Amino acid sequence: MKNWWIKFGCFLTGYNYEIMRNSSEASSKAVKKFTSAILIVSLIWGFIGYSFCNRYIHLNQFGSIIGAVIMVFIIIQIERQIILNVGKNKFSLTFRFGIALIMAILGSLIIDQIIFKEDIEIAQSEKINARIEQNLEAKISMINDEISRLDTLIVEKNVERNLLLKEITTRPTIKMPSNKVKRIPGKFNKSVVDKVTGEISIVQKDTMYIETEYTSSSVPNPKGDLIPIIENDLNEFATMRSDFIAQKLQVRKIVEKEEKGKIGFLDELDTMYVLLSSNKVSLFVWLLWFFFFMFIELFVVTGKLGSNNETDYDITILHQRDVRIKAIEQLSKKNRD
Repeated sequence: MKNWWIKFGCFLTGYNYEIMRNSSEASSKAVKKFTSAILIVSLIWGFIGYSFCNRYIHLNQFGSIIGAVIMVFIIIQIERQIILNVGKNKFSLTFRFGIALIMAILGSLIIDQIIFKEDIEIAQSEKINARIEQNLEAKISMINDEISRLDTLIVEKNVERNLLLKEITTRPTIKMPSNKVKRIPGKFNKSVVDKVTGEISIVQKDTMYIETEYTSSSVPNPKGDLIPIIENDLNEFATMRSDFIAQKLQVRKIVEKEEKGKIGFLDELDTMYVLLSSNKVSLFVWLLWFFFFMFIELFVVTGKLGSNNETDYDITILHQRDVRIKAIEQLSKKNRD
C-alpha cells in the first residue's frame, strides 16, 4: 500500500519513482506532503469547475464532469511548475504567488456564489423585477400604439363602409348609357357629266346609311362590390387587434422569461459585490473563504521554500545534472582536442 501511494504521488507530482524508491524517508514524506496538497487543491477546484460549468455555462451533468476533470488537470500542471523546480527559483515562486492570489479570489467568489445562492437570488429577483417593469412598460406602450393604430383604421373603414351602404341604399341602381349602331343599305342620285358631249345625266349609286340608337339601362350600383373588400379588411384588423390584446395579457410572462434567462456569472458578481459592500457578515465570510483558498493554494509553494525543505531526492537530481554537465563538457573538450 505504501509503495502504491508513493507511485501515485510520483505520478501526480512528476517525480521519478525509480529515484524516489532509492531515496530516504524524508523524500517519501515530501512526496506524500505534495500529493496531499495537490489532492486537496484539485478536489476543491474540481468542485468549483463542476459548479461553474453546471450553473453558468449550463452544461449537463456529463459536460460539467468533463469541465471538472479539465480544471483538475490544469491545477496539477500548475502545481508541477513549482514541485519540479530544481533548486530555488524565486521568479517561479513569485509567479506562483500571483497565480495563487488570482485563484483564491476566483475560487472564493464562485464558492460564495454557491453558499449565498438564496441571498443572491433574492437580490437578483429585485433587480429582475425592476428590469421587468421597465421593459414591460416599453412593450405595453408599443402594443397600445399598435392597438390604437388598428382602432383608427377600423374606424376609418367603418365610416367608409357606412357611406357606401348609405349610397347603395339611396341609389341601388344607376343608369348606364349604351348605343346601338345600325347600317341601312340605300341609293342616292349623282350627276354625271359626259366627257364627249358635255351632257349631264343623273345616275343612282349604292350606299350604306348608318344610324345610331342611344338607350340607357338600370344596373346594380358597382360600389356594392367594394363592401366585401372593406369587410375583409375589417376582419383582418379585428384579428390583428385580438392578437395584440392576447400579447398584452401574456407580455409579463414573456418579459419575465426573457429577463430570467439573461442571468450570468458577471451579473451575479455584480449582485455579490452589492451584498459584500452592504453586509459586513457577508464580507467576513467571503474573506474567510478567500484566505482559506489563498493558504491552500500556497501549500506547495511553502513546501518548496526554506533551507530545510531540500531532500536527498532533490540533491540526487542536482547531482545527476552536474554529472551530466561535466560529462558533456569533457566530451566537448575531447572533440576540440
